[in-house]
Formats: sequence, C-alpha cells, structure tokens
Amino acid sequence: MELWIPYGETEIPIRVPDDNFYKILEPKKPAQTDISKLIQESLKHPVNDFQLSNSVKPGTTAGILVDPILPLSVQNQAIEILKSKLGELGVDKIRFFLRHRTSNVEARPAQQETPLNIFDPRDKTFTELGKTSQGTNVQIENELLACDLNIVLGMVTPHFASGFTGGPDIVLPGSSSLETIAKNRSLMIKGIPGPGDFKENLVLSDELEACKMAGTFYSLSFIPDGSEGIDSVFSGELEAVFRETVARYLQIHSPKVDRKSDVVVVAAGKILGMDLYHGVRVLSNAFGAVKTEGTIILVAECSKGIGNQEFLEYSRRFSEKKDLVTEMRHRFKLGSHVSLFLQEALEKHRIQLVSVLPDLYSRDSFKLKPSRTASSAIQQSIRVEGKEAKVLIVRRGDLMIPIVQSS
Repeated sequence: MELWIPYGETEIPIRVPDDNFYKILEPKKPAQTDISKLIQESLKHPVNDFQLSNSVKPGTTAGILVDPILPLSVQNQAIEILKSKLGELGVDKIRFFLRHRTSNVEARPAQQETPLNIFDPRDKTFTELGKTSQGTNVQIENELLACDLNIVLGMVTPHFASGFTGGPDIVLPGSSSLETIAKNRSLMIKGIPGPGDFKENLVLSDELEACKMAGTFYSLSFIPDGSEGIDSVFSGELEAVFRETVARYLQIHSPKVDRKSDVVVVAAGKILGMDLYHGVRVLSNAFGAVKTEGTIILVAECSKGIGNQEFLEYSRRFSEKKDLVTEMRHRFKLGSHVSLFLQEALEKHRIQLVSVLPDLYSRDSFKLKPSRTASSAIQQSIRVEGKEAKVLIVRRGDLMIPIVQSS
C-alpha cells in the first residue's frame, strides 16, 4: 500500500506492506466556515457570559496581544472586528503587540495590516510582579501592564511542555522576560506529563499562576480545522476559554484507536517540521498510540537544520539523562529542556527520523535512527518490531493526538 504524507512544503510517498498496515489518521474534511461570523458570534456569546463590555470604562486604554502562530488572515480579521467592537464601547486608544517567540518558528509578519509592537524577552522592559508557588520570578512587559484592558489572540495546538498553546502561554512566555521563561521551562526537570494532563503539568499551572498575578485577560481563542482554516472560536476570561477550547480541540483532533501500534508514523508538518528543535516536539502526540518500546517514525524535513544551538550542545554533551538533569539543575538554558524531552522519549521508544539532516547529527548527536525515505524507515521498523508489526500513520502529527479507546 502506498500513501502520501506531508514533508515540508510538499508530500512524500510511504509504502507499507498490506499485512502490516493498521490505519491512517487525518483530520476530517472541514465544513466551509465564515471566520468573521465565528468571531462575531463568539464575542456575542462568551464563555460564562464574560462580556467584553463589562471590562470597558470611559478612557480605557486597550492592549491587544497577538500570537504569531495565528494565521495572518485570521489575525487581520480578528483585529478589525475588535477595533470596531471596542470603538462601539467608547475605547479610542488601542495598542497592538506581537508575541515574540524565543525560537525561530515565526518571523515578523510581512503583510500585517496593523502595525504591531514586538516584545523581546531579552530586553529590560519588564515589571517584576513577585514569585509563583514554584519559585518563578514573574516579569511581565511594562507596556502591556500599562493598558487598562488586555485582550489576547491565540490558537490552541498541542505543546510538549504546557500541553497546549492558546492559553496562558501568550502571557508566559509570550510577554515575559527571558529569566521568567527559563525558570518556567526548567520545571520540566520535575516531570513531563502527557498531552491533556492538566493536573500534573507544573509548567502549565505555573503559567496560569503568573497570568493571575498579571491581571485579567480577555481571550479570543481559535481552533484550527486541520486544513489551514478555523473550526471554532471561543472568547471570555483567559483560563475559562482555554479549558473550553482544549475540550473542543480534543473532540475533533484526538481520534480513538482500538489498540496501541508497534509502529507509529507522525508527520511534523510544514511549520514544526522545519527544524529538529521543533520537529521532535510532535513525538508527545504519538505516545498514547504506540506500544512501550515500540517505534515512532518522525517525518520532519528539517530544511532549516537543528534550529537551536543549545539543543544541539546539550544533546551532544550529555548522553545520559541523569547527567543532563544534573547540569540543568545547576545551569539551566533554554534548549536543554527539549534535549531532556527527547531523552525521555528515547527511554520509552525507538525513534527513527526521516529528514534531510546528515546522519552525523541524527545518529551521533541525538541518538535517532536516520532514514532517507519514509518507506525505508517502515522496512527497518518492521525488521525490528517483527513481521507481524502493525503500522499506524498520522498525517497531521503536529495536530492530532490519537488515544486508545477505553472499553
């Protein structure tokens, strides 16, 4: 059987013997949606009836913070609708901000219709608000705190550290100092929970606590449909919206399977698959669908290489997890947390990588088994897992979180 899976800007074939093929998962074909209408309806019917009008007073200065992971066309539509809505409520002073990520996934939008001020976590333009219960020194951007009303625009997608984007992460790390971000991410040393595990996720609970210290945020949150569009929109108080959007996300992007597979193929997609630093993050989406000590085949073109120097440095220097953890406790650097995540994944599963990276990097620096093609990776994995091995293919490994259906 021959199938096609995403790989960078294009797709590549993958051949799976009929006897080994179990299933292919991909997002359902979405219905046509009017994004402007979805936004308008969401603002009219916010979660818990948390109306934007209740936060507006005469002379209010509004700040709108945008996460660049949100598609540019959606950003522009949301901003125009919010400007109109705020104008109707008597707000005539609006400041626009862009969340700047410490990684290189998003650059400054080239065709942004509204000029945006960009936060840089390396600047010294932050106000210290105190410490969270986990000891994170919360430092938030001055200009954002100066606004009377703060509105955040984000999109919910799986995230290996916080569980999901589109919630408190737009404040921490989105408008926080480098020191605050590093302390928050260092909490991964204490344990890395699975996607959707809110109770045990220290990174997420720390982010939520930091948000409360920074004040009230009105959130307009989008859920992708898997075909470059938007499935639904929620608005209201940030934490309540986050929980609603995650619940909806899991309804549409967490397909049920009736068994764990010996081999799971996950395609990292165009954005996360551009480099290894982001590509390995989609591995967590496959953990619920692969057997312990089974094989995950990560298909990530990595056209931009490794993506983070610290990720490479820590992976090269520390081949043992205990040595890496010891170093991180004493001298934590952003990037080392991704190395820790990968080492934990390698303790539980065999991981093959289909990419354009030289084998030297894949095998020697990161302990991944390199393959030039997805089909050769399948052949190798079946030789290791056995001729009866079953193969599950996840075309949108960056979005989908398959789980075994409980009986």
